[in-house]
Amino acid sequence: MEAEQEARAAADVRVQPWQEKSRADEILVSDSGYDFPIFHEILDPEKIVGENLKKHGDEYEDEGIWFLDLYREPHMKCFRFARNYSEACPEGELGDFHLSVAFGKIRREAFEELKERGFRLYDE
Repeated sequence: MEAEQEARAAADVRVQPWQEKSRADEILVSDSGYDFPIFHEILDPEKIVGENLKKHGDEYEDEGIWFLDLYREPHMKCFRFARNYSEACPEGELGDFHLSVAFGKIRREAFEELKERGFRLYDE
């Protein structure tokens, strides 16, 4: 646990101001480590909880509260909840990512074009 806390603190220090300002509906890009990028479409936890409460009613309330509380925790300040896309997962996968891994942003239009191509950067 201590090593994890130290690693997170070290990563938090590396977060640049432009990364920290990233919010819902923005798309950040990171390196997968496997010669293709990952596109992080940042989602709004409050919006997600609101939609799930409408859809599932009171049975979702405890889970929704837990989810919102998680992203309000101090140790989560440099994490964003996102749908994460790549050529390995073109349908996107929900999860969070640490802002320090992002090396840039991409415009929505360019993201949509890549999405249509299965997030392949090059035609084979």
